Amino acid sequence: MKLVETLRSKKDRTVKQVFLSQEDVLEFSYLNKGDGKDIVVVPTQTACNLGCKFCFLTGLDLPVRNLRPDEMIDGIKYSVITFHDDNEILLISFMGCGEPLLNPEKTAKTMSSLSSVYFCDDYNLIRFAVASLIPSRHSFIKFKDLIIKNNLHQLVKFHYSLHTTDLSLRKRLMPAAIPSTEGIELLKMYKDETKNDVEIHYSLMDLLNDTDQDAKDLSELLKGTGFNVKILKLSEKESVSLKNSHRVEEFRKILTDNGIENEYYEPPGSDVGASCGQFLLDFYKKYGRQS
Repeated sequence: MKLVETLRSKKDRTVKQVFLSQEDVLEFSYLNKGDGKDIVVVPTQTACNLGCKFCFLTGLDLPVRNLRPDEMIDGIKYSVITFHDDNEILLISFMGCGEPLLNPEKTAKTMSSLSSVYFCDDYNLIRFAVASLIPSRHSFIKFKDLIIKNNLHQLVKFHYSLHTTDLSLRKRLMPAAIPSTEGIELLKMYKDETKNDVEIHYSLMDLLNDTDQDAKDLSELLKGTGFNVKILKLSEKESVSLKNSHRVEEFRKILTDNGIENEYYEPPGSDVGASCGQFLLDFYKKYGRQS
């Protein structure tokens, strides 16, 4: 791989590295929030055409290739070697470009290699996370089984891209995702079998999924699961009319009153295209192959 650009956020301590590999643009982000933890955000595919309305890749029709373990590992190693800041914890987060459940074997192999070989002298603790909309039951089961087979079950936290409990709205926003009710049942299975955590991602959108009733419906869906909810600030996309909601506190209060643990999170690196859904925003057109 060839490093072509490094960008530092002016808003926070995010650093994005842009690589070229086989004429494909790969973006890795390094996050240091000052909490003793290094976070490297990793792509699993060269692009994504699953069609989520709030994703900056949607409509670009970019060529999608599953990344190899060596490509993912090289980007992670570069971030750690270059930016490691005496932190004791490393979180390798497969939440960059692509859907990890559509590249499960190579994603699991990457985790397995990193957990047993790399960075042992640099960190006291290494953990992994994935973010997925769950494109199918089959892909989820396959990923879950690979995690257990590779003895990674206590190391991998699952972040579920939910964003609405309304089945018809979810289909419009995320046409490739399975229904949320089925997704929650699969995540219960994941938590039971892996003994690891599940977190729900919910981007709050003005007049779309931010009403009191939406919060009550979300509370009912998650009742008894023990899943934490991360309320995300939406990265607004000019070509889509979706807007960030200003009802964060009201929404969170209803969740809390219903016993649902939750937090608010503004994805870092938004000014360098490193926050949720922004990967490849500019650099594919600048460096990458077009078909």
